[in-house]
Amino acid sequence: MNNNIDFEEPPVPVTNYDPDDFNAFTSESTEEYHYNPSTFFKIFFPSVLFLFLFSGFTQVDFQNISEPKKVYDNVGSNPANYSKLGQFNVLNEEDLGGNILDTVYTDKDNWLELRIHEQCVIQHWRDGHTVKYLVSTGNKMLDKGLESRPGLFAIFVKEEHHQSSQFQNADMYHFMPFNQGIGFHSIDGTGYYGNLGVRPSSHGCIRMKHEEVKKMFGETELGTLVLAHRGSYARIVAFAPKNYDPKQQTYTKEEYQRMLAENLYNVINGKYYVSDRKFFVVDPLIIPKSGVYTSYDVKVPEKQELPKESMVFRNDVDKLNVPVKNVNAAGSNENIFDEGSWIVEVSTKNVKDEKRSVTSSDDLVKKYFSNPIGVLPYYPPTGGVVKPRKVASN
Repeated sequence: MNNNIDFEEPPVPVTNYDPDDFNAFTSESTEEYHYNPSTFFKIFFPSVLFLFLFSGFTQVDFQNISEPKKVYDNVGSNPANYSKLGQFNVLNEEDLGGNILDTVYTDKDNWLELRIHEQCVIQHWRDGHTVKYLVSTGNKMLDKGLESRPGLFAIFVKEEHHQSSQFQNADMYHFMPFNQGIGFHSIDGTGYYGNLGVRPSSHGCIRMKHEEVKKMFGETELGTLVLAHRGSYARIVAFAPKNYDPKQQTYTKEEYQRMLAENLYNVINGKYYVSDRKFFVVDPLIIPKSGVYTSYDVKVPEKQELPKESMVFRNDVDKLNVPVKNVNAAGSNENIFDEGSWIVEVSTKNVKDEKRSVTSSDDLVKKYFSNPIGVLPYYPPTGGVVKPRKVASN
């Protein structure tokens, strides 16, 4: 058997030709190479042109693609720029949904989120990182016990060593109250550590480990906001620009309360996009010791109302003043000469509903600012009141 495979020799092209003589490629002696320059130009160049144009339509300019930034990162230090935060691009009905909350701005470097249902406190920092601490909150089943209440609060006192006048002079270390007499602290010993992150075990305060509450004590300023909740709330805290000076704001205490009430009212009632929203840094001094209402018992609607605007169409008439026939409903024609232009206005803007404002400003503040659940009962001390001793700070 012959295992050799014979390959057929390829045809030999014509090599003796004049490069300038195109007839050499069209002679009958080169049947394997019927090269016709007219056919070449008819096929090759249209193909190249098609590919060039197609690539132009499909090319993506990756240099113009940038990652979106948070809108409140670019408002600057001018409070007038805060109005830009209320401008939204709503393209369809789905954009009206989502987790819309009332944002309260702080100028501090951190704020505290007390998750009562999870028995922990989250320390939120301006640079985006968070620190989680396990806690044990108030248990109302104990004698004179109070459960921890939801609301927006602010730390109004810091005391390294406090003695409770209500519970037999119990020692409380690195005490930071925010809701009347309730605050973060540690107590003697470590036996209570087993309840941290597990169950409520205190008479009302927020117990923490010694070293952890000491650390948080040193990092927390007076006026730091505390958002306490059980998983349901309609307010959230965010950071104002670093260089923003809240002293630029000249609001009164009553104006702060009314703005906070109006903002929450609009979110809860689906008016987030259509209301005249106010943006400001909250002054912690206007937050009562009973806290600010956070809508813990009312859910935010799944969709907000669609913002509607007025559209004006302008059409410049012919400069030659050609008469325009206006056909009315009766069918008669009327010649109209307009030397300027005509404007047609189609208004789809919502007429402001005066009923949105709850009967009065006082009623609005009472329902959407005040936090009645934060008003705690007072239990008098069982023994004689002992004046707390002063401890020198290190």
